[in-house]
Amino acid sequence: MKVFITSDTFFGRKLTAVSNGFDSLEEWEDRIIENWNSKVGPNDIVYHLGNFAWDPVSGESAIIHLNGTIFFVGGEYDKHLSENSLVKIGRHQLLPVIAEIPKLNLVLSHWALENWKGKSEGTIHIHGGEKSENQIPKRFCANIKNWSWSPIDFDFIQEVTQ
Repeated sequence: MKVFITSDTFFGRKLTAVSNGFDSLEEWEDRIIENWNSKVGPNDIVYHLGNFAWDPVSGESAIIHLNGTIFFVGGEYDKHLSENSLVKIGRHQLLPVIAEIPKLNLVLSHWALENWKGKSEGTIHIHGGEKSENQIPKRFCANIKNWSWSPIDFDFIQEVTQ
């Protein structure tokens, strides 16, 4: 089992697809799903750090095509995730908006935090959204647009944040 992290997939949001150089929403979504499934296996874990889908219907349509078990940390546009059928039956799970993952020495959120629990002890903070201009050691942005439209292997994040 491997662990991956990503954010800001915005399934269903045509404006995001086009503004990122894709010809259509379908091309954008197909690329993300293909890249996701080429890295993430059925037994892997993915932490998704906000803005999964633009609307509930797009979320339902996308999630059934994605490998792995997804743990969602809500972002600005994730109010509808609790209504997702695969979340309701426990296939995927919702975490708090600031989620501590002690076994991985992580603090996860959609927003970049200036301070987080364990920061002075080396805990890594991974966030979605946009990269902060204020670079802080052990803080990492997982926005999918920064990583070739693919989830990031947590092993890689550990290497680059040492």
